[in-house]
Amino acid sequence: MTGASGFIGTRLVERLVAEGAEVVAIDLLPPRRAVEGVDYLPVDVRDPIPVDAARGVDVIYNLAAVHRTPGHPDHDYYDTNIRGALNVTALAEANGVDRLVFTSSISVYGPTEDLVTEQSAPAPVSAYGRSKLIAETVHSQWQARGPGRRLVLVRPGVVFGPGEGGNYTHLARALAGGYFVYPGRRDTIKSGGYVDDLIGALDFALAQVDPMIAFNFAYPEQSTTQDIVQAFGRVRGSASSPLTIPTGLMLAAAAAFELANTMGIRNPIHRQRILKLVQSTRVAPGWLLSRGYRFVHTLDTALEAWSSETSGRFV
Repeated sequence: MTGASGFIGTRLVERLVAEGAEVVAIDLLPPRRAVEGVDYLPVDVRDPIPVDAARGVDVIYNLAAVHRTPGHPDHDYYDTNIRGALNVTALAEANGVDRLVFTSSISVYGPTEDLVTEQSAPAPVSAYGRSKLIAETVHSQWQARGPGRRLVLVRPGVVFGPGEGGNYTHLARALAGGYFVYPGRRDTIKSGGYVDDLIGALDFALAQVDPMIAFNFAYPEQSTTQDIVQAFGRVRGSASSPLTIPTGLMLAAAAAFELANTMGIRNPIHRQRILKLVQSTRVAPGWLLSRGYRFVHTLDTALEAWSSETSGRFV
């Protein structure tokens, strides 16, 4: 597994080991939580991966990526996401591994307020989205080159849960601290799902017989930013009524924070991040529903599971 030290990778390693699997975990970074019995290899996927890393492996999960946007120059996304795809598929070729799982992104669809399905035409506008779409092609070409090869390709919405450290974690902290405000609107739709549901969906797809599966991952029920805020309130037992600040004012303030960043005053605030909060990501998990997949959680029960695991701290 590449990207094994990331948020999803860490959870997947723990899940596979709990199920009795032997795991080779590849990542340039050390593991967040080392699991006994796992073979951790400090390898950069931008470089050729040692052939022995997949000796005797049944399935390769390619989770490695540069994904934080903004935060990297454009070439970093192409260098890691595409070169990594080439090196992972070469590793599979060298070892005769015929099952490969690749985590792509809904960024390949580009920004849109429209509902996107697996049949929607990709139209990425960011270096991240473009690099992921090219990486999808690399994996698809690997699958087509050999009889009996199987590829599972998932395009997740926002994935949240223990260890995420991203959008949902920041929202939970802002709500707990009383400083969250709606950026311009309350009805922005943000499709996504709990990390354990994503892993369950991958297991479900691997159990199918299709040689090539490309599917969206998100809960069928679409949730607005206000829905998510209210769900956090129900789980915490403390409702809140955040203000709505006009987008223009928030962008102007963000510009000042960006200037501070250039002066060495580090902070995470950026106009692109504000715009991402305003733009909807409406994703339909059409393939999963058509195959009869049943999500374990809803938004509320997922937040409850996360809260229970982290003693209400949402970390």
